[in-house]
Amino acid sequence: MHCDINRNNFDSIWLEADNSCKFHYTKFQNLPLREKRGVREQVKPALIDAILDHHIHSQRIKEKLKKLGFKKTAEYFGNFLPKNDKIRKGNFGEVVTSEHLCQRYNYKMPVFKLRFMDTPNMPMRGEDIVAFEIGEDNKIIAICLGETKTLETYSKDKVKKAHEQLVKANHFQPISLSLICNILYERGEDDLARQIDEILETLASKPFTRHNWIFIITGNKPDDPFGFIEEMDSVVEDLRTVSLCLPQISIFINDIFKIFSTRS
Repeated sequence: MHCDINRNNFDSIWLEADNSCKFHYTKFQNLPLREKRGVREQVKPALIDAILDHHIHSQRIKEKLKKLGFKKTAEYFGNFLPKNDKIRKGNFGEVVTSEHLCQRYNYKMPVFKLRFMDTPNMPMRGEDIVAFEIGEDNKIIAICLGETKTLETYSKDKVKKAHEQLVKANHFQPISLSLICNILYERGEDDLARQIDEILETLASKPFTRHNWIFIITGNKPDDPFGFIEEMDSVVEDLRTVSLCLPQISIFINDIFKIFSTRS
């Protein structure tokens, strides 16, 4: 049993490379994952902490815990989390994807976009994932753009849509960058905000390094999740794909979100 699992390290304890996959793609890099056996319940508390953190600022939670205690705080913040099954799946997928990219590939995500949803039961506008590769001098080296599809059953059309969304984000400005820039200025993180503003200013005239990711998280295991992308005439640049099968995915996700209103 892992005794040191926490909100910032659960990815490597929970997931591992799926070396059983025999797909051979030449136009992009495929990095399939699988759950390690017997650790889902162990990492669940840390995953729950990450999901809550992506939706609600930690300081808000601390203040309510002091005032209301754990049970009433969970019930209170449950009102700000999605109850719609589709939105829950989407948000779950975005959190798992974000944490995988940050914990395993050291991308930085200065703004958790899910905290800024218009309403808990409506999908967030813009790209699913926006993160950054930042060098030792605190300069942005690359933008990380990701699209995530969380599905009970694999759907080629949904994955095709994810690729189309990345193509659109690469042909134009990623629409989430302006939101992130404004939030950083309001928080007083002017240096990082200024860098993003400069990137936005120049994207129309010159390229900036972008890493593109597609994550599909499914309850079943598809035979060939990305083969149709390999057959396309044009594939978005620097694409990396990830497939992850989580059996009983709907039960798992609903159990996680119900904790915020039923846990005592």
